[in-house]
Order: sequence, then C-alpha cells, then structure tokens
Amino acid sequence: MSAIAYFFIGYWVAYGGTFFADAETLSQGNGYELVKFFFLLTFAAAIPAIVSGGIAERARFYPILLATFFTVGLVYPLFEGMIWNGNFGFQGWLESTFGAGFHDFAGSIVVHGVGGWIALVAVVFLGMRKGRIRAGKHTNFAPSNIPFLALGAWILSVGWFGFNVMSAQTLEGISGLVAMNSLMAMVGGILASLVVGRNDPGLFTMDHWLA
Repeated sequence: MSAIAYFFIGYWVAYGGTFFADAETLSQGNGYELVKFFFLLTFAAAIPAIVSGGIAERARFYPILLATFFTVGLVYPLFEGMIWNGNFGFQGWLESTFGAGFHDFAGSIVVHGVGGWIALVAVVFLGMRKGRIRAGKHTNFAPSNIPFLALGAWILSVGWFGFNVMSAQTLEGISGLVAMNSLMAMVGGILASLVVGRNDPGLFTMDHWLA
C-alpha cells in the first residue's frame, strides 16, 4: 500500500515528478533517480510502520490500510518536500530569518518525528491497552519472544550503520561522525537500560531498537 501510494501520489507531491510524464528524464544516468526512489520509499514506508507499533492488534486492518495510503500519499510527502526539496519556500524562509535551513540527516525528524506524531494521535484516540492497569497499578507487558527480539536487535544494529551512513546518498557525502553517533547512541541506550531496567533483557533489547 505504501509503494502504490508513494509511486502514484507521494513522490509527485514531494518532488514534482511523475513516472509517466517524466519517465525519460528519470531513466537517464542508468536510472539513478529510479534507484533513489526506492531509497525514498523506505523512508515513506517507515511512517505507517512506526504508527502500527503503537496500535498493533488494537485497530482494524482495512482502516489502517486506508490511513497508510493517505499518510504516505499526502501527509508525509508534504513535510518531506518542504524539508528535503525546498517546497513552499519553507527552507528559504528559515535561511533568511535564522541564517540556516532545517537540516535533517537520515530522517530523524522528517521520518521518525512525523511517524511518532501521527502514532501519538492514534494512541490518544485508542486509549490505554486493556490489562495495563491491574489492582490499581500500571503493569508492563512482557515481550512474547526474547530470542526473536534479540535477533531483530542484532539485525538492526548491522543494518542501521549502512542506512544511517549511506543516507548521504553519495560517497563524497559520507560522514564518519554519523557512524560514531549511531554507535554511541546504541551503546549508551543499552547500558542505561541495563541500570534502569535491572538487567531486564526485554527492556534493554527494546531500548536497543529505540536507540
């Protein structure tokens, strides 16, 4: 659903090009712009994935599909185009007013911020999970499968470096600082959760994801 929405609507909203009217232009240079589309699509598809994490098993499937189409096709591309493509003169206004534009590397705000904001609205509407309060006290839900949770964290720890670092999109734009920040955020989050969570493997594995 995300791919269809971004292919037909979202990419056009964000960057002003379509795969029908601009097919010849997009296919030049061994189709670099087409490869870039796949990269941008992963960002767009992350938005409904972030939202689903907050409402999993608490919302109907088809309404989520419709919300995904609307989010990836319109809501996210509007914000994406403003920040990464200079649409509506927003970046120009920031530069003229504050002396610098809004810099977002690897989608920290454009992707994760927008996804989190939408998820927050969804969670507020749905309310607290059933069984969260027992005997008048808040109760945490234990992870269903610690080994798979740990495996996912390890896979992410490997892929995250490639994703974050290569968000530069060119070899000349690669920054070692991004790799170091990614590493230390992950390590710091794990160590902090070990202390706060009293060695709870579910907590520090999930914190690994969040870092």
